[in-house]
Amino acid sequence: MATLKKILEAARLIESSEPPAPPAPAAEDSDIDAIIRRAAEAESRATASPPPMPGAADEAAPATPGVEEGLDFAEIFARQGVVDAGFPVERLVKLVDGLKALDPTTRRAAITAMDVADETWSMDQVLADADAKIAALRGHQRHLQGNADALVRANQARIAELESSRDARLADLRQQIAALEAQIQDAVGATAADIARLQSESESNKAALARETQRLDAQVLSLEELAAQFRAPAK
Repeated sequence: MATLKKILEAARLIESSEPPAPPAPAAEDSDIDAIIRRAAEAESRATASPPPMPGAADEAAPATPGVEEGLDFAEIFARQGVVDAGFPVERLVKLVDGLKALDPTTRRAAITAMDVADETWSMDQVLADADAKIAALRGHQRHLQGNADALVRANQARIAELESSRDARLADLRQQIAALEAQIQDAVGATAADIARLQSESESNKAALARETQRLDAQVLSLEELAAQFRAPAK
């Protein structure tokens, strides 16, 4: 608590209750500045990086890998565990391509002669490398097929979920629409009944007025005739 009070007094945020002290070394001011700076940086980081919403990561479904196109053959062979050969089959491909001007028989004889003359490589090693790389490419094909099939299955399952959710939502909306239509019919029927009652009341009132007016007119006429018999003629 005393340390916090001293920091606030040093920052001139509160008045000191103690007698003035000798000027503090410049190191204390730098310490206070460092504390304030670190607090500001911590507040800035907290504002810029709000904590993730609970369950947000769980809601996102993991992506299913699809077909990876254009992967370099060397990367495929490495993934499949093919060991580097001293004389890879690709060099034989280049050698055959360089001798493509020769007929197949002559070309094969020439390459066989090279194999016999050069002890650093053998055709058996080249063919073994070719077999290993063919097996690796087939294995990669099966891997791609598996990924493609898994993606299709995952999408089919997701489509089924979406369709089921859609159907349930539509059923709920149709039920709500049916309930609203029933309410509309009730409102229309009730209003029509009220209108008919009011119209009937108006007609009955008009008929009653006509009858009462006729009765009153008859009484007025009877009284006027009676009064005329005893009233002196007008001069």
